[in-house]
Parts: sequence; C-alpha cells; structure tokens
Amino acid sequence: MKKIKLLVVTPYFYPKIGGLENYAFNISKNLMKNYNYEIVVITSNYESKEYKEEILEGMKIYRLPYQFKISNTPISFKWKKQIREIIEKEKPDVINAHSPVPFISDVSSRIAHKKRIPFLLTYHAGSMKKENAFFKNLIIKFYENITLRKTINYSDKLVCCSDFVRNEFLKDYKNKSITITPAVDIKLFKPLDLKEEKNRVLFVGNFGEQYLHKGLNYLIDALGKSKGIKLVVIGEGDKKQIKEVEFIGIKKGKELVEEINKSSILILPSTSNAESFGMVLIEAMACKKPVIGSNIGGIPYVIDNGVNGLLVPPKNSQALTDAITKILSNPKLAKQMGENGYKKVKDGFTWDELSNKMDKIIQEVLRK
Repeated sequence: MKKIKLLVVTPYFYPKIGGLENYAFNISKNLMKNYNYEIVVITSNYESKEYKEEILEGMKIYRLPYQFKISNTPISFKWKKQIREIIEKEKPDVINAHSPVPFISDVSSRIAHKKRIPFLLTYHAGSMKKENAFFKNLIIKFYENITLRKTINYSDKLVCCSDFVRNEFLKDYKNKSITITPAVDIKLFKPLDLKEEKNRVLFVGNFGEQYLHKGLNYLIDALGKSKGIKLVVIGEGDKKQIKEVEFIGIKKGKELVEEINKSSILILPSTSNAESFGMVLIEAMACKKPVIGSNIGGIPYVIDNGVNGLLVPPKNSQALTDAITKILSNPKLAKQMGENGYKKVKDGFTWDELSNKMDKIIQEVLRK
C-alpha cells in the first residue's frame, strides 16, 4: 500500500517545549508508526537564524530562519517562496498546519489552495485577545476576523484541540470541524514508586510578563495565606520579583514525571480563554495526581469538578487557597481523585486513540 505523504506546517516543533509542539510531534510520530505515513515538517528555526534540514525520528524537518518576531510569532517574508519550493519538491498528498500562531499556517493554506492540495488546519486555542491591550487587540481582531477566516475557508477540515475551541471560539465552523484533543504517553507518564513530599504543590508552565494568563501570581498569593505548603515551579521566565517559591527550571521526559510524582497536587490557575485545554492536567492525572484548575477556557472539559480535581473561579486567590486546603487535608479524597483522573486518561487521552482519529480524518479528506 502506498504511503501517504503528510506535510506538517507548524510555527515551532520538537524539541522545543510547548503544548502545540508536543501535539504536532506526537500525532505525526504515531501516524508514521501505526498508519503508513511519510512525514515532512516545515517549521521555524527557533534556535538560530539559519536554514536547516534534518531527519528526526524518521521525519524530515525543514527549519526555516525567521526575520523577526512579533510576540510569539516568527515571521519571514521569504517563507512564501521557500514553502512553495518545498511543496513542489516534496509533493505531499495532504498538508496539516497548526495554529493559532499566525503567518506560517496562513501562508501554507494559500499555497495549498492554489495548488489544490487537501489542507487541514489544527487550531489549539481560543481567542488570542488579551486584557488591557487595546492596540494589540485591534491587530488580533483584524487577524481573527479576516486572515484566520480565510485560512479556515481554505481548509478541507478543521481540527480543534478541545471541545471548548470547537463549541465556543470556532462555533461558526462546526459543520467542518472535529475535536481531536492532545493526549499522554501513558508509558512515560505513570505513577512511580517515589515518596510524595508532603504538601508539595506543583505549577508547570513558563512565567513572567508574557505568561501572566497562566495565573502564577494568583497561586503565589493563595499560598501566602497558607502555612507549611511548598510551591515548586517548573518552567522558565523572570523570577526576580517572586520570592518564597522553588524554581527548578525546565524539566521534560522522566525528570518531569518524577517531579509530578513527588508532588501532592498540580495546579493550573489560568486567567484567560487562551487556555484551551491544559496539557499538564492530563499528564498529572496519568500519574494519579489530583488537579486544580480555573473554571475557564478548556479546563472544565478536562477537570470533572469534585471527581478528578477541583475547579475554581479565575483570579480568585481565596478560592485557590480553599481548594488546596480541601485536598491536602483529605488524603482519602486526594487518592480517589487521582484514581479517577488516571481512569479518564486511559479511557480517552492516549496517542494511539487520537492518531487513529486523525488518520480517519485525513483519509476522508483524501477521498473527496
């Protein structure tokens, strides 16, 4: 049987750490392993402003230099020509672009449309609009209402990373959309025979001015009202203004799994609908840990309140304090929540299951 050549277009790609990067890498890897795909990736070179080609776990990667960045968006006005040349060289059967980071997905959709190559857009977030950012939001509004709409219209299928994205932000396109959530490698993320450190609370995510929507400041404030609780932060950012927190830098793979297993709770106190799913939540659930998250964006689609964790109102430090106290003071409840979360992950959030869904969508698009 002939291999399907899938061209994946993404602003960033493994080994860069992030939810979009993790999703694009694992879906691609599983399609290649289980469903007879040849994978080619076009992405930015986030490490240097040089053109680079490489083979990574059997996937051919084109890393294109960018000329400048706006916020987290890499941009090069040379990409249109470069992407077109790569497409003409590789002759993909189908293209799958990942967004919401603008530009590279939009450029590839126009080329695919012109060359009549089937095109799927995987969208990973709600609106990118931010609080107290009037001029930025004007630009974002223009992008979401005009450029993004055109990209979606050029897409044969729209893949949403959560039901929140599909039912809320992209509700106008439900006739052409499907939800395929992120997943967890349950062979890696699993309970370990490690001693849990008493009252150890874990936050995983970058922090600083650009990541205020992650809500770390509210978590720090919440724990300031509690005695004997240790906050450990995994990620990177400016920590000059933050005290009484243990920062342990970026952890991934087995190191990350060990840190989750040593903790009592994982908390995601996001403040914005930009939090469309919450990958770290299901990673913690896979390790049988209770979780706490804000009742915003895609988080309520992951946390079943009172079953595998607790939901709290966003930007509410007192509610966070109460939720943390409730779990830490009731080991039996914490254990049951951990068991329930583990079952939820095993039943619906594995890469084998979700790559199977992706294969079916691609086959459907190719039959049209």
